[in-house]
Amino acid sequence: MAARRASTIFNVVVLLIGAVALGLLLHNLGWDSTRRAILHTGLWFAVIAAIDLASVSCDAFAVHGFLRPRVRVAYWKVFAAQVSGLAINRLTPANSLGEPVKVTMLSRHVPTNVAVSAIVMFNLTTIYFGIAAIVIGVPLTALMLELPHRVAVVVWIGMFVLIGLAIAIAVIVRRGAVATLIDLSTKLRVISVERGARWRLEIAEIDTRLRELGDAQSSGFKRGLLGVLGSRVFNWTGTVAVLYAANIPMTASLVIASLSVGILITWMSNVIPLGLGLADGTNYALYGLLGASPEAGLVFTMVNRLRTVVLAMLGLAIMTLANFVHRSRTEHERVTRAEPR
Repeated sequence: MAARRASTIFNVVVLLIGAVALGLLLHNLGWDSTRRAILHTGLWFAVIAAIDLASVSCDAFAVHGFLRPRVRVAYWKVFAAQVSGLAINRLTPANSLGEPVKVTMLSRHVPTNVAVSAIVMFNLTTIYFGIAAIVIGVPLTALMLELPHRVAVVVWIGMFVLIGLAIAIAVIVRRGAVATLIDLSTKLRVISVERGARWRLEIAEIDTRLRELGDAQSSGFKRGLLGVLGSRVFNWTGTVAVLYAANIPMTASLVIASLSVGILITWMSNVIPLGLGLADGTNYALYGLLGASPEAGLVFTMVNRLRTVVLAMLGLAIMTLANFVHRSRTEHERVTRAEPR
C-alpha cells in the first residue's frame, strides 16, 4: 500500500511539473508564431498529428510486445503509460523523466521488474534504430553534398562514435546492464557493498530479460521489433509530411539529411525542452547547406515543436485521466475491504 501511495504521489507531482512546463513553453513559443505555423501548414497539420499518434500507438505496441512473454496486460494501459511518459520527456530537460513515469504507471498492472525490463528493451531497440539511420544517412549526406571540411570531419567522427556506442551498449547488456551500473556505483562508493549485493539479487531477472534482446525466436521480441519499426516509419513519414507542408523543396539529399542528421539534432536538442534555441540555429544552418532557404529550417523547427506540443497535451490529458481512474479504483478497493462481511 505504501509503495502504491508513493507511486501515485510521484505521478501527480510529475504531472504538475509537466503542466507548468507546457504552459511556459507555450508562452515562449508565442501565439503569433504558433498561429502562423499552423496556418502555413493548413490541413496538413492535422494529418501530421494523426501520423504522430500512429507512431506513439506503435511505440505502445512494442512495449506491449516486450511485456507479453512475462505477463498479459491490456494494450490501452500500456498506451496510457507510454504516451504519458512521452509527454513528460518532451517537456522536461534531458528527455528522461518520463521513463520512471512509464514504469510507475505500468507497475500498477505488472510486476515492477517486468515493467523496467520492457521499457529498457524498448528504449534500447529504439536507440539502435536511430543509430542505424544516422550511420547510414549521415555519410550519404556528406557524400551527396559538398560539406565544409570541419563539418565533414564532425560527421565522420560522429558516425564512428555512434558505432562505438552501439557496440558498448551490446557488451554492457550481455554483461548485465543494471548489474554493471550497480557495480560502478559500489566502486564509486555511491552505495554500500552490502546494498549493492542486495540490489544485484533484486534486479537479476531484469538483466536476464535484457539479454534476450535480439532473440529472433522470442515472440515478444518480434512484436517489439515490429512496433519500433512501425513507429520509426510513421515518424519518418511525419517528418517528410512536415517538409511538404512547409513548402520546402524535397531533394533526395534534403530528405536523407532530415531523417539522419535531423535525428542527431533532435538528440542533442533534448537537453532542453523542445530544443529551444539549439534546434533553431542548427536547422537554420543545415537547411541553408541543403539548398533550401535558412528560414525554411526555422519553419521546420517550429512545426516540429508544435507536433511535440500536441502530443504533450494529449499525453498530459491521458495521464490525468489514468491517475484519476487509478485513484478511484484504489479508493473503491479500500472501501470494499473495510466493509464488514
